[in-house]
Amino acid sequence: MKRIIALSCFAALVLAGCGKTGQSSSSSESTTAATAPTSAETTATEAATETAVITAADTTAAGTEAEPATHEANVSAGGRMDMYPAIYQGEIRYVFEQTAKDNDGLSSIEYAFRDMDADGIPELILKYGTCEADYAIHVYRFDENCELQDLGTFGGGHTSFCYDENTGNFVILWGQMGYATLHYFVWQDGTLKVADTYDFELDEQNPSYDDVLREKGIHRIDFVSAYQTDIKGGVKSWFYHENGTTEEFDGLYLDYMG
Repeated sequence: MKRIIALSCFAALVLAGCGKTGQSSSSSESTTAATAPTSAETTATEAATETAVITAADTTAAGTEAEPATHEANVSAGGRMDMYPAIYQGEIRYVFEQTAKDNDGLSSIEYAFRDMDADGIPELILKYGTCEADYAIHVYRFDENCELQDLGTFGGGHTSFCYDENTGNFVILWGQMGYATLHYFVWQDGTLKVADTYDFELDEQNPSYDDVLREKGIHRIDFVSAYQTDIKGGVKSWFYHENGTTEEFDGLYLDYMG
């Protein structure tokens, strides 16, 4: 079935020799890749060993066709609401398992949700790879025809998912070695675009990333992280809540749907 993939992305520069990322069943080859910056975990960015730079780009490209689940066109909003959890769960599982298959069992993902187009169904934010140097963030939309659209690559390693309390808009925090950038996104012309950026560095006035986030009215988004070192080691998942609490699960945890 035809899939429409609009790509609005960061230009990528992958610096270290980590394994290649998995290819999503619904994602296409992207002409714009993610750069590696910001830590996936709350304040762990300063310990990263890889260096990368995120450059905002306003490039779009057509993607290749993939094989999503088959759906009837023009499904009602209620039908879409019932269907999207299973579609997202299938995509998350596919990407995790494909990444492991391509990297001798090593796989790492983070996923979260945010309704960026205000249609009542959240977009899926999915970061995957093997380490900070090759992480890529893709954003998926479940469209009106119940097809999964990969909107493109919007970042990479050393990143955290956030939102702006003033606008409700999606924000990506990149931070490494005391330097950081907030990338503010808006939904425009059917896809995500970078509307603004804010660069800062840690000092005596701003001793932590969270201090700056509080000052700017930026909140971290609840997200799930899953990791597997090899096939025999099994999968562990962690649910990171905005309030700082964490839950641990055996296996790939897929019950969270935003």
